[in-house]
Amino acid sequence: MNLKITSLFVFFTFFTAFGQETYNVSGKLIASESETPISFANAVLMHNDTVLKGSSSDTSGTFTITNVAKGTYKLKISFLGYTTYTKQLEISKNLDLGTIALQKDNESLDGVTITNKKPVLKREIDRLIFNIQGTALTEDNTWEVLRRTPGVIVINNTLSIKNSTPTVYINDRKVHLSASEIYQLLEGTPAETVKSVEVITNPPARYDAQGGTILNIVMTKNLIVGYHGSIYGNFTQGVFPRYSGGINQFYKRGKFNIFGNYNYRHSKINRDNDETINYLENTTTTSVWNSDINRNRWSNQHNFNLNVDYEFDDKNTLSFSGNLLYLPYWKRNTVTNSVIDNQTAANEDFSLTAINRANEDKHNLGLNLDYVHHFEREGAKLSANIHYTDYDKANDQHVATDYTVVSSTDFSTAFTTHSNQTTNILSGQVDYELPISETANFEAGAKVASIETNSNLWQFNIENGVSTLDVANSDTFLYDESIYAGYVSYAKNWEKWSLKVGFRGEQTEIKGNSLSTNQINTQNYFELFPTAYISHKVSDKLNVYIDFSRRIQRPSFDDLNPFRYNFTDFSFATGNPRLQPAIANNYKLGVEIADKFYIDAYYTYDKAAIYELTLQDNDNDVIQYISSNVENNVNYGLDFLTYFSVVDNWNVSVFTSIFNLEDTFTLDNVSVSQKKWSNYTSIDNNFTFLKDQSLTANLSFLYISSTIQGLSEVSNRSLVNLSLRKTLWNKKVTLSLSLNDIFNGQEFTNTTRYFNQNSFYRTNLDLQTIRIGFRYNFGNTKLQTNQRTKSSAEQERLKD
Repeated sequence: MNLKITSLFVFFTFFTAFGQETYNVSGKLIASESETPISFANAVLMHNDTVLKGSSSDTSGTFTITNVAKGTYKLKISFLGYTTYTKQLEISKNLDLGTIALQKDNESLDGVTITNKKPVLKREIDRLIFNIQGTALTEDNTWEVLRRTPGVIVINNTLSIKNSTPTVYINDRKVHLSASEIYQLLEGTPAETVKSVEVITNPPARYDAQGGTILNIVMTKNLIVGYHGSIYGNFTQGVFPRYSGGINQFYKRGKFNIFGNYNYRHSKINRDNDETINYLENTTTTSVWNSDINRNRWSNQHNFNLNVDYEFDDKNTLSFSGNLLYLPYWKRNTVTNSVIDNQTAANEDFSLTAINRANEDKHNLGLNLDYVHHFEREGAKLSANIHYTDYDKANDQHVATDYTVVSSTDFSTAFTTHSNQTTNILSGQVDYELPISETANFEAGAKVASIETNSNLWQFNIENGVSTLDVANSDTFLYDESIYAGYVSYAKNWEKWSLKVGFRGEQTEIKGNSLSTNQINTQNYFELFPTAYISHKVSDKLNVYIDFSRRIQRPSFDDLNPFRYNFTDFSFATGNPRLQPAIANNYKLGVEIADKFYIDAYYTYDKAAIYELTLQDNDNDVIQYISSNVENNVNYGLDFLTYFSVVDNWNVSVFTSIFNLEDTFTLDNVSVSQKKWSNYTSIDNNFTFLKDQSLTANLSFLYISSTIQGLSEVSNRSLVNLSLRKTLWNKKVTLSLSLNDIFNGQEFTNTTRYFNQNSFYRTNLDLQTIRIGFRYNFGNTKLQTNQRTKSSAEQERLKD
């Protein structure tokens, strides 16, 4: 398979040998009133209002646009305070335009308030697009852009859309390795080159069938030569202080674009839980466990990101990107104090204190090689990608428990665990786009992925200071998975109607081997994933649309791992190698009114949905966290979204969803179903102040009513955030202040009351914080970068 992928890539890069002959366009810019050179002006070549190539003037006022193919272009030169210069050019040889004098534009400076563009919300047939190019949002970081995107909910630094965590893409390539890492990655990435964010609730056939909603971050193409960078730092005070910082650097010269990023995060985070578990025999309570749990987590984390683009010519580009997450230090201390009331015999009461100390180190290395070839036919494109991941995680844990018993001698227990997981992923992908006509488009592609995972767990019980291997709780698990995928897609536009249909097929082959039990589990299946989108423009103010997509949720590698990982003597987590993939069918009917109001009715039927269920074992008084397939999950509801300006310096997005969740599952051969109507509402206010619009503010409100998650009902939560941002020194310096969860409304409870399960949990996360930030931009701050971070689809199924 590796040979096939490599051969395929070499075949497509062969096109680079046939690049067209190219030319240079140059000139010198001066100010008309003083004849002094103008530095850092933008000079771009356009065709049909699309920017194709560009450069910027140096300190002598000279600019050179390189690698220009023969043809007709419009030259556009712009610089703040001067009238934009335009000229039609016919290029068939190297062209020196000589000296160009820019005229001063007196109306663009003194006495006139600068007006920034405002974000625009627009719907296309298969996605909702939040366009922020040229707006104040591009002066923030990429995570903040996602947080401000209408319809996106952020809870505990985790993205959520329609009750699930979306998959993040950058320029149609999947990002990041696990859900917990994306916050640090994007929070340290400047948004200056973000063009738009696409919310794709029913992804088309081009995208992997794995997962649900997609957030695709579209980055603008880098045009301007030179160097620039930024350094930044943040300090956050919650229960404990934490801080982060980093540096971004970018350089473009000639055919090369290079972007490098490093960021570091040091954190200590607190979490408190109160728990009450009623263990039962039939309907009679046999014992009640009341526990107070405090958990502190320390971590030092490094992120490195490197992107290199090489443009052979206008038609061919080769790109390399690599990102490394390195976690050399991670520690978690969990202290559990429990009082156990035996309801059958008073003299059997006891209490305990359990201390769990865990240490972990991890690295995630992702490498990508991309090739893009543009054909002579406008819009026709061939792209190829090879991806490799190397993942290694090691964890050591020591658990000691002291028991105080009413009627007998006190005693203690202790054990240690040592675990390791290594994963290697190799994938290759090819995509082809062909405009059939001005109103029709065809796409096709193929992908191959191979995943190999090796996991080990050893538990040692400690008695009288002597460690003894616990064979029953030790194992090695080998896992191999191969996925072969292909897709076709067709889109057509008429005057009032639009249509897009696609089919994606994926063949999956899995083998899992538990060495201690000699148990081998295999799965081999093919699934077809159709997608369809129809849109009808009823009038200039009304558009009606309907969508359908079929998706799959494959188990994560940890979900399939059969190890029993003990947290304490009375709680453990375990995977399930027999987990089946979950198949979801998604339907949506919507209406768009006046390009401002969006109303969607949706229905999702998810067969064999995968949950980590929290189950109490009433025979042994033990809590189990078990990955399981439920029979089905049904989710339907009504969404309302709008984005508008109240006044010129105040815009608002409002999103509310009324939905019903229903889960059906079988426990001890008894079928149980629970359902509940719920609501979440978010209101995001963005303000701009001062004449130069250098002061901005954001006030956001989020409310989530009580809802169900798996077997539990989760109480309502609310969140109020306030942030201020001030730019100084011609936007070279940015100062920020954020108040998060001002009223501590994200404390919540989980209640389980059904059949033989009876428990209550209260959770207080370390989310009420105050944060100050600083960013300094240096070099040519007018540059646009090629920054991006990529990973494979399969990496998303790695868990922390």
